[in-house]
Amino acid sequence: MRRSISWAALALAVSGVAGPIGPGHAQVAKPVSPPPVSLHITRSPDATSDRPIRAEYRLARPARALHFAPQLDGYRAMDWQPETAGFRWVREEDGERIERTDGKPFADLAFNIPVQYRSLEKSYAPFSPFSDGGLLLYSGHFQTCPSLPCKGTEPLAISIAAPGATIGVGGKRTANSATFISREEGTNVYIGTAEPVTTSGFLAIVDPELQPALRDHLLQSLPQSMRELAAIYGQLAITPELYVSLDPQPPSGTSLSSQGGTLPGQVFIHLYGDGWRKPIVPGDVLWLDWFFAHEAAHFFQRAGTNDVIGPDSEAWTHEGGADAMAALVMRGRSDTERAYVIRRIAEARKVCAAGLSQVPLNMATRAGKFDLHYQCGMLIALAIDADVRRGSGGAKGLHDVNRSFFATVRAGTAWSGTSFLATARRTGLSAPTLAAITAMTRQKLTDPARQIDAMLQQAGVDVAEQPGPSGP
Repeated sequence: MRRSISWAALALAVSGVAGPIGPGHAQVAKPVSPPPVSLHITRSPDATSDRPIRAEYRLARPARALHFAPQLDGYRAMDWQPETAGFRWVREEDGERIERTDGKPFADLAFNIPVQYRSLEKSYAPFSPFSDGGLLLYSGHFQTCPSLPCKGTEPLAISIAAPGATIGVGGKRTANSATFISREEGTNVYIGTAEPVTTSGFLAIVDPELQPALRDHLLQSLPQSMRELAAIYGQLAITPELYVSLDPQPPSGTSLSSQGGTLPGQVFIHLYGDGWRKPIVPGDVLWLDWFFAHEAAHFFQRAGTNDVIGPDSEAWTHEGGADAMAALVMRGRSDTERAYVIRRIAEARKVCAAGLSQVPLNMATRAGKFDLHYQCGMLIALAIDADVRRGSGGAKGLHDVNRSFFATVRAGTAWSGTSFLATARRTGLSAPTLAAITAMTRQKLTDPARQIDAMLQQAGVDVAEQPGPSGP
């Protein structure tokens, strides 16, 4: 209850509305305390502006710095230009702060920021531009604190003004302006003029320059994965949003690349590189189908746990788990997709073995090898699936483990590797396979390739290798 009141108070404060008192109420409304920091974003309608986003922070009380986390490899220091001279960026632990060079406090600070796509390590892009001038703005990178400690997930009251555009945030679309609270990991905000298309339970905004054959394929691929997973985990209570943006000015001769992910109620992908302008046969981009199946899996992970999900240090449970869920649904579609899944498994074996020869999985995030959670985590989850199926005569598998695990998380158990494996053991995971997984996740392996294969063979995973790449 207090949390709901807190968001309402912040929303009223940023919009400047005190809140009406209904008829028959004699008491005087209590004044709403302003949030410690509010953000006011303005998008310039001037198409020639090289920094069309103005972001102004207003502080309830003067402070000596604004703190941000994470540091994002210096992105803010490179792109966020203070309107007022005399400010500097300073790194601090895993984050950074901006302060006056003379050390004095300030109560207002505005930046001018270019809208350009940046691929950031372990984080979403700050902006994903569309070819028609629209954009996605990721609010999580704007969240800040006037004092330490700062996790970067503290709630921030945000107002956006974008004359002539529609603003889509929190499942609502408004003209010209919007106010909302960005909290936890943040959200993507759409600013543009495109009308969403309703398709198979989704509201989709797809870049108008995307070639029609690929557009139609993408609008079918995600709903297909959603239907398949809904048949296993139950229907979602939300109507998710899908955003597909296309680099408006790709360098000539650049290859196909993409980056995307999910946030509560959203799945998004940005396609960049000159290759997306050339004719593409949907059958040649099965890795996009894999991407959508993986992101669809995240929706069901979140829905099953009241949006609670594991820490980055044990991302093998949710990122690798989502890859395994994608593998299980795709291998049941056609021979082509089954062969593609087998190639993904073979590739994961190589990548995981090479990575674990350098660092144990429980240290991969800290060592800057976050991708190992995808590769090694998928192998672990598929080993659990095969082992439980074999022990139950095919009556159970990974999906049963997941459903039981999600229920324990909803009931208050922390999402962790330990609690996930405990659930798997209760569901039927054998002691030898559990021991192999525990060693793989908690210690440095002496012979990773051999030990990974032993785990897979013990569980009964089909590791038949097929030639050919699996995609970017």
